[in-house]
This record gives sequence, C-alpha cells and structure tokens, in this order.
Amino acid sequence: MNGMTGGSNRSERNNRRFGSVFNGMVNGPKKEVSTMIKDYKDKKVVVTGAANGIGRELALGCAKRGADVLAVDIHGDEADAVAAEIKALGREGIALQADVSLPEECQKIFDRAMEAFGRCDMLINNAGVSTGADVWDIKEDDIKWVTEVNVYSHWYMMKRFVPQMRKQGTHCQILNVCSIAGLITLGSAPAYFSTKHAAVALSEVVYKSLRAAGDDIDVSVFCPGFVQTEMHLTDRHRPARYAIDPEDPYYNSEAYRKFIAYNKQILDNGAPLVPTIEKVFEELEDDRFFILTHDQYDRLLREQGVYQADMVQPIDPSLLK
Repeated sequence: MNGMTGGSNRSERNNRRFGSVFNGMVNGPKKEVSTMIKDYKDKKVVVTGAANGIGRELALGCAKRGADVLAVDIHGDEADAVAAEIKALGREGIALQADVSLPEECQKIFDRAMEAFGRCDMLINNAGVSTGADVWDIKEDDIKWVTEVNVYSHWYMMKRFVPQMRKQGTHCQILNVCSIAGLITLGSAPAYFSTKHAAVALSEVVYKSLRAAGDDIDVSVFCPGFVQTEMHLTDRHRPARYAIDPEDPYYNSEAYRKFIAYNKQILDNGAPLVPTIEKVFEELEDDRFFILTHDQYDRLLREQGVYQADMVQPIDPSLLK
C-alpha cells in the first residue's frame, strides 16, 4: 500500500490475520503464534444482547469453555434465565438488565463487571436491532434507535472497557457482532445496512489503533448471513422512548407486514444457530479478524471487491511518530 513501509512483508503478515474473504469463511494462512483467547478457563466475559439468539449461544459457548459470564440484555428476566443456564454449567453467571443504547447504561455494565469480576478478558458486543423502512418512510426516532444500538453501543462499551483492558496487562479479546450487511449492500433496510457498515469500520479502526499502540487486545468482527434466530421480532427490544406509535401509518402498512413476514421466512431457512456459533469459536481460535460463516455471499463480496487483505492493513506505527 502507498505510504506503508515494508509493503510486501507487511502484506504477508496481514494475510495471516485477515485471510481471504473469498473462500467463504475468511480462509487463509493462520498466524504462526495466535494471541487469541484459546483457554477460556476462568476468563471473565461480558456479552450484550445475551438473552436470545446469537448472544445467548455465545454466552453459553464461553461458559462451556470455562469462562464466567456477565449476561446483559434489555430484558432482565430473560437475562436471568441465561445466567441460570451458565450456573448450571458450573460457571459464574450474572444477569444484568441494561439498555446499551444509552451511555449511562453502558457505564452501569462496566461497573457491574468490575464489581463482580475485577477485570474483563473478553467483551462481546452482540446487541443489534433492525427496521426495514425505506429512507423516505423511516421515522427519525427509528434512525436514532437503530444507530444507537448497532453503532453507539459498540462505541460506548469499548470506550469503557478498552482502558481497563489496557491496564490489566493480560491478553484480551473484543468480538463485535456485526452482519454480512456490514460488508455488502442491498436495496432494502437502509438503517440496518448503513449502521452495520459503520460498526465494521469502527472495529477496523479500533483494531488498527490498538496494534499501533502495541496493546495486547485483539478485535474480531462476526459478519453472519441469515441465522435461525428471532431477529424479525427486533421491535420487541425497543425501549419505551422508541416505542412504536400504534397510529403510525408505516407500522400499519402492508410494506411493514411484508418486511416482517419476509424476514421470518428467510431466518427460518437460515443457518442453524448452534453450528454457526461453534464455527465462530473455531475462527476466533484461528485468529481471524473477519469471521464469515455463510459462503453464499462469496460472489457478492467478490463483485464488490470488499475487504481484501491488502485493503485493511494495520497502521504502520512509524507513521505515528
């Protein structure tokens, strides 16, 4: 890349970290020495959106591997149920009701993690929401809600947890759950696609900044396609301030009903949840930045030319001097 020193050697190193997205699951050479968390025994993990779907399986997956987990969700009773499952696995499971779209609630999460664990070895930013309204139909409150959950919450959480991780002096991991919608675009759900692109970009910047600073903190982004979850019911996760107006024309429209029905259909026919999350843990152990589990998007990725290894080289620390 222009402006980078030692280009060919650096490109080779980055290929180990980023791999090639064109073989479905970010294949490519592994790092000779992986710094990813391989031994989860007694690690302390924080998971947002942990009450169902991908978040729940990630929380349980960490516990099955020996970690203690703070399960955070906007639905406190459902977070309690996940914490009980974690305890049944013989690990410490703590539930916390919190709305990650608010900075003060993210501070509450951080404070609870420090109170319970005294540290955080792995942060999983999983909470995410969607709306299907077109640009000309979407309400401003919906733009705010989707942006706050899908982008700002990652920012709020990393702003609080990264300084703590840097102080710990131990290897730490951040996993930001994004979406294939953060790598490609289609002609629908503009709020979802745009915010997922922003979340991917934020993850890249944080990763590069931490590498340039020499911190022992890895960042990965999980960009799945459709998985068998209840993502089509995302409206039930709305906080009171963003509740749907029952008189709103869009939410009484055929377009809205079709969006919900279509999403349910494609989610029901999506990838099985548990094997997908098992693949995530495999990719983490293989030291991947982009974790892609749906190879049917290869053609779109190839056509759009997104995120080739040479396009995502970490910042050369010498340029910052």
